[in-house]
Amino acid sequence: MDDVRWSASFRYGGAFDPPETVAGPAGPPRRLREILSRIPDEVVDRFSGCGSPIPEAIEGCRVLDLGCGTGRDVFLCAALAGPGGFVMGLDREVDLLAVARSHVEATMSRLGHPEPNVAFRQGVIENLGDAGLEDEGFDVVISNRAVNMVPDKLRVLREVHRVLKAGGEFYFADVYADRRLPPEVTRDPEVIREQLGGALYVGDFVRKARQAGFPDPRIVSRQPLNLADADLQNRLGGVTFWAVTFRLFKLADLEDGEEDYGQAARYRGTIPGCAHHFVLDADNRFEAGLARRAGGNTTRILEASRLAGHFEILGDRDRHFGPFRP
Repeated sequence: MDDVRWSASFRYGGAFDPPETVAGPAGPPRRLREILSRIPDEVVDRFSGCGSPIPEAIEGCRVLDLGCGTGRDVFLCAALAGPGGFVMGLDREVDLLAVARSHVEATMSRLGHPEPNVAFRQGVIENLGDAGLEDEGFDVVISNRAVNMVPDKLRVLREVHRVLKAGGEFYFADVYADRRLPPEVTRDPEVIREQLGGALYVGDFVRKARQAGFPDPRIVSRQPLNLADADLQNRLGGVTFWAVTFRLFKLADLEDGEEDYGQAARYRGTIPGCAHHFVLDADNRFEAGLARRAGGNTTRILEASRLAGHFEILGDRDRHFGPFRP
């Protein structure tokens, strides 16, 4: 696989240096390389995002991609979901959806699917009802630099919460700031042009996620972004931007922090592409076959989401030992 095609996923806009000058993988994750080679060049080359929020263990799942663009992530998920799964791509841009739709038949053939398991629909991510998306219709929702394009992030998060099934997950990547942007910065014409004015302070985003019904937002990874324009950096007053991948689970009984119930989790090594280990988030990496202490929220996620069959949970919640300390 030519890593140049994958570098399209790191097009944060002209405001940032090319991916070679920032930390992070140069090429696609191993589990996606072969699939990516089957996706038409036009789909990949016109893709724009800030990471690779392609969830694991989605075979047979219903997946929704918000701000799907030309459909790269839709087709990747379609391959992983298999013929028994379904992936819906949603975008407001008619021309991008036209590109995606024009490649459905060829891509399905390359994936070996007898019938298409994808569909593309026009709509805005802050009002999924207008696009005909009903309550609890999806197991997983993904997004690649679409949430921060919308002024009302809370409304987007509430809509995602609405369309997710119980135990479902919102897995997404976006650009965030290390502090709140001053009003004069958000009004700067270049900041607006580079679509940075909507980048939230990551702490404020976490608060909005909790307000929307996701009690325990998890950061999977974060990557620093270097501004290419020194003058713009000066006008921003020292603000640092990060590409952050989050996962939010729709589970009503999660607490607002990790508590210690003396539990552990053992990963079975059964998730495709993750035979040796599985990374739930930045604080929870599970080696196959090795029991690992885990907080109450983590064990609840592992036993009540689509990940349940891949983990053995040791212990119960009969006794509380205070806050969880890894």
